[in-house]
Amino acid sequence: MNTNNGIKNERGLAYSGGLAFTFAVALGGYFLASLSIFKMIGPLACALLIAIIYRNYIGYPTQLEPGIKFASTALLRGAIILYGLQLQIDQIFAVGIGIFFKDALVIIFSITCMVLVGKWLKADLAILLLLGVGTGICGAAAIGAISPIIKSKEEDIAISIGIIALKWLV
Repeated sequence: MNTNNGIKNERGLAYSGGLAFTFAVALGGYFLASLSIFKMIGPLACALLIAIIYRNYIGYPTQLEPGIKFASTALLRGAIILYGLQLQIDQIFAVGIGIFFKDALVIIFSITCMVLVGKWLKADLAILLLLGVGTGICGAAAIGAISPIIKSKEEDIAISIGIIALKWLV
């Protein structure tokens, strides 16, 4: 019997199972956000809420971890890039290439302001960077994309996404 095929099958099941689990949580967030009581916080925050509750009370199956990590890093980054291109393509054609420089200035300004005000308030630098990126780019999705790059703790990510989601309620 070839054990190499068995290892490949297990790895494939770990990835596909983790992706299916992530998709189920996202779908649950979408349906939860359709309820009137959760409509204002949106599908992303609802999916995050489901994931936090599930993890704290049930825990993620360890065999699904490779697929969950892949979805939360590579797929999320790719989705944010595609999302950004879709949002900006009309503006690029209408305004021209100068829009990139304006966008860069807005992002730099928001991160700088967040860090300066946060230092004055003696806040955690990791949370400040996540909030600056979330404010300057596209909200919670940007926080999810940048968090592995700056090696943020899960608690910092959850706090930052929660604050960004609450910002839209005000």
